[in-house]
Amino acid sequence: MRKYKKLKEKVNKQFENIISKSDEVSKNMEEFIEINNKMLDNFENLDKVVEDIDREFAEKTGIFNKKDQMFLWTAVALHISRIYIISEITKIEKAGEGKLEKSLKNFQKEIFKNFENKNDKINQEYRASLKQILTDKVPYDATKGGRKFEIFKGANHRFATLGHDPILGYIFGTANILTNTITTIQIPLISTYHIKYNEIYGNPQITELASTILMFSKVGERIKEDKIAVALAVIKQIIHIGTDLYTPKGIQIPGANLVLSKKNAENLTRYINTGNIIKVTSSVIIAIVINFIISILHNLLYDENDDTSRDLYNVRTQKIVKVSNIIAKALNIVYVGANIGIGMYKGNPASIKEGVKRIDLGGYIVAVHQIVKSSLVQEKIRREYLENKLYDKFLGENYSFLEEE
Repeated sequence: MRKYKKLKEKVNKQFENIISKSDEVSKNMEEFIEINNKMLDNFENLDKVVEDIDREFAEKTGIFNKKDQMFLWTAVALHISRIYIISEITKIEKAGEGKLEKSLKNFQKEIFKNFENKNDKINQEYRASLKQILTDKVPYDATKGGRKFEIFKGANHRFATLGHDPILGYIFGTANILTNTITTIQIPLISTYHIKYNEIYGNPQITELASTILMFSKVGERIKEDKIAVALAVIKQIIHIGTDLYTPKGIQIPGANLVLSKKNAENLTRYINTGNIIKVTSSVIIAIVINFIISILHNLLYDENDDTSRDLYNVRTQKIVKVSNIIAKALNIVYVGANIGIGMYKGNPASIKEGVKRIDLGGYIVAVHQIVKSSLVQEKIRREYLENKLYDKFLGENYSFLEEE
């Protein structure tokens, strides 16, 4: 009887456990069915769910607060200033009248005035006196006598002389300054001629054929015995190229007259020249620097208490840079279009050419790159944000038991 009682108690206890587990299974089944229904509802409304998440992402990454607006308009102002300053510096002006030319020549005078008292005033064959080097004229600008030797043949002298090449000029132009010579290119021949001046270092004339090899030999000797004169000649060469860059004739692209006739080199320079390359390159570099500074400063002001996550904040940074570039380019288009329109209204066809020259090509290159870069970064972070939100929506805390299994 006692054994029967113990067995009954044991059976009852096991039965209660079975009922308890059955109730738990039933409860889990009901919960699973409810969750499954919610998941099905969410899948049926997936487009709306994604749309809501995208709207939330846009709100969190929008550049609407005061801090972002301040950075946006500061960046726009910097880009507009960049466009204006570069346009003014690279404005095409007549030789001898340009602001850039005058400022460069004044800079040259400030450097050269410290050497004016040196007693070296007599020019010799293949040796320009220091007094001659300190003048603001270069021997390869001489044109008188050019027809006699059939050097120029009507073409502008800049495209016949190697001293005006933006790269080779630092070799040939500097050598010409040190030796009072002019070196010309008549494909495939390179010829050098002597330049004679009057007693006040004026009225340069091409007088007779010289030796290019001997010219460089004399330059080598000058380097050993008079480094100051060589240094001043290099400075003079750099400044002279700078003064010619933004004149109507311009400076050819490097090596143009080595592969093209003088006339063809001159025609090419009308459309693309070293001044254009420097302008676009400078604009690109400065625009990149502005974008970089704005990005760095905006990221330094990230506040984890007030701002969203670092990734979403980075999207706002990219948007600021991208939008500022777009606004600056839009304003540039409006400005150029307005100037062309006003010029045409006044009957000035040249306004089209002048307007085109004010297009911020370098800025457009950077803007396109920034738009692509920002869009890629934004899309990458948006996808991550969307995946995390969808995960929370479908497999969040309410579905943790599924992960445990």
